[in-house]
Amino acid sequence: MAGTIQLPHRAVVRVSLPARFLGDTAAGASERRAAGLAWRVPIVVLALVMFAQCFQYMIDIPPLYLLSKSWPFLTLPLFVWALLRLDMPLKVLLIVTLVWIIGVTPMMGIIQLGNNFAAALATTAKVWPFTYAFSLVGLLVWLRVPRQELSGTILWMGAATYVIMLALWIVVPTSAYGGGDVVTKLFMYDPERGYHLYMPMFFGMLLIFFLNRSFWIQPRLWKLALLAICFVLQFVIYKERTAIAAGALVVVVACASSAGRWRTAALAVLALAAGAGAFYVVGRMQQAADLQALGGSLAVRQISVMTAWNYLTTDPWRWLLGVGATTRFGNVTLAQLFGNRMFFLTDIGWLGVVFEYGLIGACLMAVVHMAGFIVASHWSRPDDALSQALADYVLYLIVVSAIYSVVFTPGELTTVIALGYYFARERKSLETYRPVSVQSVRPMPRQIALASPRPSGKLSLRVPSGSASNG
Repeated sequence: MAGTIQLPHRAVVRVSLPARFLGDTAAGASERRAAGLAWRVPIVVLALVMFAQCFQYMIDIPPLYLLSKSWPFLTLPLFVWALLRLDMPLKVLLIVTLVWIIGVTPMMGIIQLGNNFAAALATTAKVWPFTYAFSLVGLLVWLRVPRQELSGTILWMGAATYVIMLALWIVVPTSAYGGGDVVTKLFMYDPERGYHLYMPMFFGMLLIFFLNRSFWIQPRLWKLALLAICFVLQFVIYKERTAIAAGALVVVVACASSAGRWRTAALAVLALAAGAGAFYVVGRMQQAADLQALGGSLAVRQISVMTAWNYLTTDPWRWLLGVGATTRFGNVTLAQLFGNRMFFLTDIGWLGVVFEYGLIGACLMAVVHMAGFIVASHWSRPDDALSQALADYVLYLIVVSAIYSVVFTPGELTTVIALGYYFARERKSLETYRPVSVQSVRPMPRQIALASPRPSGKLSLRVPSGSASNG
């Protein structure tokens, strides 16, 4: 569309602007935009829960469970398109990591553990979500999801996490709990924590980090109240101690980094407190009379640590290259090999990663996490709480990786990287194509114009004094 502006001395300037910059002059534009969002929002909601692997282990909902398992392969075209067409960071690092964990590690499983070829390939299913860093961006670019609508959708999904969790806690009877891993992954029971819900907390934790960052940008008491409610619900219903403690630590770190001129001192005090806490925990563990005194889950983890350590130590090449993984659908399992059905690599943090993928694979994935934190921090903006919350979430993943394996749900990291990149891309697009204000130009007498010096550089006209530069 074009508008005609009449200037003095019969000068006519025709200014062409994109239709989206013409405001409310066309009522149909806003209606078409609303109609477009109506069908895009459900797709985005489904895609986000799949990319974040919210139902990766949720056998309680078979359709979503199966869809989550097949999602990496369904989105491979998006991965290829984004890899070839978009100028994304970390391309080489992610491709090298994928080559190692999908190409080399299965072969080590065949050599070291005796897997057959089909079982070795099946073990790669859990690491294919490393492709989500590209496929999610490809989907968002294809759908052209507006940044504000995407941000609002993510936050509403975070709020819905706690609403659904509370509703299930109230409505579902206790008879549904404690059926074991083969029956339920949602309604859990153990003697230490009692009844608890193992909810997918990706969006719930992201909401906590957002509320914290938003408070420091615009302090409001209701934000602190919501933040406290989220943590209370986690303590009462979720009860995953490592996740809750890591989330609280990240919130404290974010508060310290937002402390203005006191930032350095606050971070230093926090580091000293963390070091003292680490020494205290190690001392308590050394003074424990037996493994059960440490708690059932910690005792199981310590047995798994000793088993994995002893097996790796017998052959130095196992430390470097790893020994691969097994699957319950294969011809051999770790429980059979070690005579312990409670041997879980996902519960022993980076040692479990080294066991499967070797020091080479573990270093690659560690670098991916650190690089993800760096780029997410770079993409964040001081006035954008959600972009800061994305960086906080990567820090949270790094903290919990001491206990939880980074290959348990790697889609969380790649989803955060994809969202951070897309938000930065949309922000840059808006800054590049922001509307230019048309200002009146004072006529200059012909004799003065001829006598004036010709402007240098790329500009053909000088900016009138007192007017704002558009960059």
